[in-house]
Amino acid sequence: MSVKLSLLRNMGAGAWGNISNVLIRLVQVPLLLAFVGVEDYGRWLVLSSLPSWLTLANLGFGSVASNEMTMAVAAGDIPKARSLYSTTFLLITGIAVAGFLLSLALVPFIPWEDFLKVSSSRHRELSAAMIWLVMSVFVSFYGELFGGRYRAAQKAHLGMLLSSLKPWISLLLLFLVLNFSTRFDYIAFATFCSLLVYLLLLQWLSFRALPELNFSLLHVQKKWFKDLFKKGVAFQAFPLGNALLFQGNLLVVQFVLGPAAVALFGTARTLVRSVNQVISLIMHSIWPELSYRFGSGDMVSSARLHRIGVGLSVLAAGFGVLVLAIIGPYMYELWVGKTISLPLQLLLVFLLPIPFNALWITSSVVHSACNQHEGLAKRYLVATILSLLSCVVLAHFQGMEGAALSTLVVDVLLIPYVFTRSLQLTNDTWKAFIPGLAEEATAAIAAVRKLRTLLPLGGKAKQKV
Repeated sequence: MSVKLSLLRNMGAGAWGNISNVLIRLVQVPLLLAFVGVEDYGRWLVLSSLPSWLTLANLGFGSVASNEMTMAVAAGDIPKARSLYSTTFLLITGIAVAGFLLSLALVPFIPWEDFLKVSSSRHRELSAAMIWLVMSVFVSFYGELFGGRYRAAQKAHLGMLLSSLKPWISLLLLFLVLNFSTRFDYIAFATFCSLLVYLLLLQWLSFRALPELNFSLLHVQKKWFKDLFKKGVAFQAFPLGNALLFQGNLLVVQFVLGPAAVALFGTARTLVRSVNQVISLIMHSIWPELSYRFGSGDMVSSARLHRIGVGLSVLAAGFGVLVLAIIGPYMYELWVGKTISLPLQLLLVFLLPIPFNALWITSSVVHSACNQHEGLAKRYLVATILSLLSCVVLAHFQGMEGAALSTLVVDVLLIPYVFTRSLQLTNDTWKAFIPGLAEEATAAIAAVRKLRTLLPLGGKAKQKV
């Protein structure tokens, strides 16, 4: 499959997945509000958010194993890929069983009714709901592994399309349950069942795509436990760093500038980071293709994918910043109303780090795709800590603008290392990389022009008609 076709399929599937999530949120919120009411909706948000911290127990095993399996299949080493699949499956099963037993032992003894300020008669309902939610988190760990089978088969776009079905299945079961009961344990059980249906579907279809990767105790090898654990722990530095960077900054703004500033800071950052959704889409579209080409030893295509990704991200970031700089204040007022005002000067300060952020984030996918992310993980964690400390200082002396600029610390510290290491991993050089970006841009423009001539309303096609 050509590089362009692979990227188009992955980006199309990823874009639909993002659209699905947005549509589901637009429907799910008013649906729950209509059935459970405002107060219970708030309680459900709190209760359902608590188990999300348990995702750290995954330790990135699924992502690391998916990369290794893809590279092994690309190299023609099916036995290694099968061994990795079986070992990771057993490891995830062990984590899920241990988590389930631990939740059964602890959850019933936690006074959830006091925490959520409801009647003690709802204790069993809340405890059962939490157990189902906890189980949903642990069972979800299989998703990365099953999706990795699609990536190894060079059909990552099919895995993305199936993933977009998950919120729709969840919404359907939620609607069915709400018509009979608004108990939290029933809603949580519907969440678990929807996830189970999705995973069974993903397991069956991904097995058909690459039946060579199946589970067998005979293929489990102890040597993979150490490698998966080492790389998986390093992988967790990224969500931990994100928590320091985003949740940490909010706490600093709350402490230094007060709650009103938190409302402005949080909403403005949400608006600005909508550009990062496009950058994330590009990154995740390139990731599986890079892993496969690393495994096959095709460094020419790997270097080209790196250039394409960086070029697309910079263009997307530049366009997004320009659009938000022009219509951002109007979008913000339309979104939050006139209760909070976002000055244009402050918006521009929030937008400043976005292009720099796009540079290293897209380039960093090279590190992750070949499981050489340990060095970046350490540096990212250090950079986010320094960014948080700078946020304290800058917020104190420069107010909101200083807090918004503090994220630039991460970009300035990571860009040199990320690009240097990415070029090393793809056997590329600065001398070839920069002209390569221009070549890819020229090729993209030529492809668009060619496409226009083939469209029914295109200039040449219209003349022929």
